[in-house]
Amino acid sequence: MTTATRNFTLCALAALALGSAGCRQRMSDQPYYRPLEPTEFFADKRASRPIEKGTIHRGQYLETDPMATGLAAEEWARIYATASAPAPKPDAPMGDADRAKVAFGAPRYKPTDSTKVYVDEYPFAITASDLKRGQERYTIYCAVCHGALGNGQGKIWERGYLTPTSFHEGKVSATEVDATPKNSELLPLGYSRGYNLWNHRVSMADAPVGYYFEVITKGYGGMPSYSAQIAPDDRWRIIAYIRVLQMSQRTDPAKLPADVKKLLDEAGGKK
Repeated sequence: MTTATRNFTLCALAALALGSAGCRQRMSDQPYYRPLEPTEFFADKRASRPIEKGTIHRGQYLETDPMATGLAAEEWARIYATASAPAPKPDAPMGDADRAKVAFGAPRYKPTDSTKVYVDEYPFAITASDLKRGQERYTIYCAVCHGALGNGQGKIWERGYLTPTSFHEGKVSATEVDATPKNSELLPLGYSRGYNLWNHRVSMADAPVGYYFEVITKGYGGMPSYSAQIAPDDRWRIIAYIRVLQMSQRTDPAKLPADVKKLLDEAGGKK
């Protein structure tokens, strides 16, 4: 390669490089804001924009869908009305009526009241396969505390953890430890602690299925939230299986189908 040719090549490469640099639009290195960093672009000075009302991601349930919350339509209507009402003064003493104005989904009313807080029906038909799935999920996530029989005497409880709520109003096993609460005159065995907080005595067998769903989703007392571990549809299946455990202790054997009654008798069940 001659000197002239080499110089021409170098000049051409330099021109090409300069041209490329001048025309680059920097789409790979665009300006951005870090989370919660301020900006002068918006009137509220916030670079992190709030999600537009009504925005949902693909596959997300609407907030008013009982599948995702367990709350009744009447409760959502009250929530929306409360959201637009003036908030109570923070230093003012609050009674049940005042607490009800700010507590969303709290068990303020008995299931027999006209104003519903929780749904009392499942958002989808429960089949035998759903019950099987519910039993599996219950065994994985719930039995360690609430026990395989739903009597609140799981392995975690045996090792000194807080006493979980029993789903039954009496003992379900002859070898069961007497775990009747010390304040049984205020809250008998098998009664809801959440409803008791709002001065309502409601047994776990009578508590709406939507109440169970909210406790699984949000947790209560020593029980943590399981919303990250258990999908909404599996929460409903677990609740359905809990109802089966309750029915096993409350159902009149005389009303059982003949084949089921025979199996019960062979197992030494009630006559």
